[in-house]
Amino acid sequence: MSSGNCKSCNKSANLLCINCKEVYYCSRECQKSDWKNHKQQCKSYEIYKDEKIGRLLRATREIKAGSLIISEAPVIIGPKWTSDEDDEEDENFFKFSCVGCFEVISNLRHKCDVCMWPCCSPDCPGLTNAELHDIECQLLKMGKGPENRTNVKSIKKYFRTDILIALKILLLQRKNPKRFKAIMEMESNEKKRMMTLNYKEAEERIMFIEENFLKPLQKFEEKSGKEILQLKDKKTLHKIYGIVESNAMYISLKTGIEICGLYPTGVIMEHSCVPNIRYEFDMKNGFKISIKAGRDIKKGEHLATSYSNILWPTSVRQQHLKDNKYFICTCERCKDPTELGTNFSTLRCIGTDNNPCNGFQLPTNPTSEQENEFACNKCVIKVSNEHVNLITSKMNEEVDNILAMNPSPLIIEELIEKLNPFLHPNHYLLFNLKHTLIQLYGNHKDSSYATITTEALKKKLSMCNDLLKIVLSLDPCHIRIAFYTCIIYYEKGMCLNEMHKRNISGIEDAKTSLEEARRIIMNEQDSPEGRMVLQKVENALIKL
Repeated sequence: MSSGNCKSCNKSANLLCINCKEVYYCSRECQKSDWKNHKQQCKSYEIYKDEKIGRLLRATREIKAGSLIISEAPVIIGPKWTSDEDDEEDENFFKFSCVGCFEVISNLRHKCDVCMWPCCSPDCPGLTNAELHDIECQLLKMGKGPENRTNVKSIKKYFRTDILIALKILLLQRKNPKRFKAIMEMESNEKKRMMTLNYKEAEERIMFIEENFLKPLQKFEEKSGKEILQLKDKKTLHKIYGIVESNAMYISLKTGIEICGLYPTGVIMEHSCVPNIRYEFDMKNGFKISIKAGRDIKKGEHLATSYSNILWPTSVRQQHLKDNKYFICTCERCKDPTELGTNFSTLRCIGTDNNPCNGFQLPTNPTSEQENEFACNKCVIKVSNEHVNLITSKMNEEVDNILAMNPSPLIIEELIEKLNPFLHPNHYLLFNLKHTLIQLYGNHKDSSYATITTEALKKKLSMCNDLLKIVLSLDPCHIRIAFYTCIIYYEKGMCLNEMHKRNISGIEDAKTSLEEARRIIMNEQDSPEGRMVLQKVENALIKL
């Protein structure tokens, strides 16, 4: 065992700091007493300003995979700033999130005693929590309430969760000025969002806030002669919505409900479609975020997460980032026409009637919508970006419609055969269909393991191996799509198990796949889906 001198008392020591792995202590007591002095040296990152990107986080030393980099509490937490459109068409269906704990409630049986907004229970701890409902309660109290308290449509129109995060931030200038200042210094992208749909939607929310809460507040201020909020104008509210849109992180509760939060250092995390960090939220400890190294990180590397879905093709990711984060990504995947060798956006070239072509159409400039076109790697034919977007959007619509129907394996096979002449075998649309198909083979009533043919089993195994090549290229360290990768390994293991029963392969191959599925999903246990899949994998291993 290596040793050195204790940084605190200079005695002989062999207790190495697990974070920086640079200093020794003789005991935990010495380590705790020296933490204030060692904290800055122990930090594995620094805030760095880049001329093009702006502020970012940069590793100040080598960071091992799994190491904790940042742990911090949110400056604000609340419901999503976007409207929940579920059951929007059914005017008589009532669904709302409790103002205290955000859990879904389906009636108005309980309300906060102060502001009369719906809650799950009068004893909900979030109602009096200084970090949760207590922030906005007094202002909500000033609202008039629904125009018609017996009409469901009127009730839904008034109790809007999409205004609460903005109200919470607005009221921080009174409740916690230091936090309010920290939030208002975050990037809001004000000029970039002026002509966007986000701005128009925020405008409607702000009008609702002004009419129902700020006007009554202003009357109260005039009557009492006291200024409650210094900043409450439309410009401030637009800036708040811009800050939330640009910086808030989604948090999935165990019930599947999504809320959002702003984190002081977390907002500086850079985006990359090839991220190197992962994060998780502690629901029992004030939604504290823990940011960890998703892989080994070298000194000088930028710490990056993904603001988008890495199972989307480059064009869709770019549009999403442009519409919601107001920038274009130029990471290594986005600049690569093959998307890290996966050909996730690649089309087949059909050539001409007189001269068929077996080549593939690849984007020539993936990060530029205006200058991009698709060019064949074997012939001179090129296709405009607009034409590619048109045909893929139609295909995408057909795929979505089929998958929404809970299709049989045969229906998916037919759609794959229909799309094959136009798409690379690894194209994202075929990926989605195949990922669904491997879960149906052996599990669908028309294709159970008791009736599935050996030929279909071999087809499933081949498909699993093809899908694994794609996900392991896009996310080799299982940082963002661990769930998808785990499912593929699980289905491969179950397929190999059935092949073993038929004396086609050995049981060890099945066991290896299932153990890999278990290893990958261990980091996803906080989500309901992750726990469910982990249980399936554990049960399969026990049966082996």
